[in-house]
Amino acid sequence: MLRIENLNVSYGIVHVLHEVNLHVKDGECVALLGSNGAGKTTVLKTVSGLLKASTGNIFFHNEPVTGLPPSRRVELGIIQIPEGCKLFPFMTVTENLLIGASGRREAWKTKKASLKRVCELFPILKERGNLQARLLSGGERQMLALGRALMSQPNLLMMDEPSTGLAPKTVMDLYATLKTLHDGGVTVLLAEQNVQQALGIATRGYVLENGHIVIEGASTELLASDHVKKAYIGL
Repeated sequence: MLRIENLNVSYGIVHVLHEVNLHVKDGECVALLGSNGAGKTTVLKTVSGLLKASTGNIFFHNEPVTGLPPSRRVELGIIQIPEGCKLFPFMTVTENLLIGASGRREAWKTKKASLKRVCELFPILKERGNLQARLLSGGERQMLALGRALMSQPNLLMMDEPSTGLAPKTVMDLYATLKTLHDGGVTVLLAEQNVQQALGIATRGYVLENGHIVIEGASTELLASDHVKKAYIGL
């Protein structure tokens, strides 16, 4: 579904990503692992079109998307949930959800059915429907961000550090939901520092350090890697 080839990205004179290669197959959940500043967010933003590649190519369903604007990539079904959710704080929960469907024609046509499905997945969002997003708890905001993304009917769902700032129980609930979505056929690219949680649901993973992919492999292989244990799990 997604193929990144020899991707280089710079912020001004600072070279952030170096010859990054990765792919995500249809139906996979792939983890992009690394510490703060490793370049994970830069990868997602470049796939979304929010940042421009210096060199390299991005393909979606074998079609080049490297030069497309973000709106066109959304129309293709490339949907990103940014770190911190980035909700519209003074709009209601329901309004935030409906905005999620507004970026794709297909999603807007079926917004009522999608809204029903999202509220079945997250009943609390139905209860909070008329509440402003700024009044939600951290866990509820993450549910709303995920629900808003699902309203877009994503072909590829990208999540950036979804566990940041959440209580351990909330993180467990969030990852249980992600596993349910993945088991239901949603393709996921997950950028995370929480290695054990991410590899618990991912089929494969990549470790990004200082803008370089240093290790890749099946989740079981990465969990058994001495480098991953020492650098990210503390074993």
